[in-house]
Amino acid sequence: MREIRSQSEPIALTQWRAQSQADINFGYDLMPVELRATVKVALVREQRGLCAYTGIGIDSNNSHIEHLTPQEHCQNGEDVSYANLVACYPSPNSGYVAYGAHKKANWPSPDERHLFVSPRSQGCEDRFAFNLRGEMAAANDCDGAAKVTIQKLGLNHQGLQARRQAAINATLEFRGKKTASLDLKLAKRRLGGLVQAEAGSQELEPFCFVLKQALGKHIKRLEGIKESKQRKK
Repeated sequence: MREIRSQSEPIALTQWRAQSQADINFGYDLMPVELRATVKVALVREQRGLCAYTGIGIDSNNSHIEHLTPQEHCQNGEDVSYANLVACYPSPNSGYVAYGAHKKANWPSPDERHLFVSPRSQGCEDRFAFNLRGEMAAANDCDGAAKVTIQKLGLNHQGLQARRQAAINATLEFRGKKTASLDLKLAKRRLGGLVQAEAGSQELEPFCFVLKQALGKHIKRLEGIKESKQRKK
């Protein structure tokens, strides 16, 4: 999960909310289709082309608008608050996906909000760790909310884990079941490229936050091997 750096909401949303809040049916279901499309484009851009929960690459065609606080638990216009909206995989007309937004469904309830690590919360990326098999865990074993979030969103679902592992294998240049073959110099360059991209404004590589951790581990291993060889000389 990558932290979403919030930007200004679309002017069209601000204007519509001001014009419609007196309507007895005021809420997300009243929002025009054209405005929803505008909001989704803004969310995808704000998220740098990544699903808010999974890190899968998204655009306007393969994503939908997701409520961080589920609609049924929203109060006082919260379901049309830009801060409560994110773009998530998959598209509205696709079949059920057993992880991410579909798995989350109507969770969390008001009593469980403290157990949900939101992608809009500061430092959320640092609360999760990934191994080279693409498995996800709480970075701190005492972080109960991170553990519950992984479970409730199905973030270790076999299909999603396989996607992450494929990205890791391609980046570290795994050959079958052998050790990653990416050399130290290229690994540092690759990691530097991901860090530099994060500082920019363009679309990000799918699972980039996973790849940064994988590259960091790979670099540490190679540096350890290098130091060991130097000590033996």
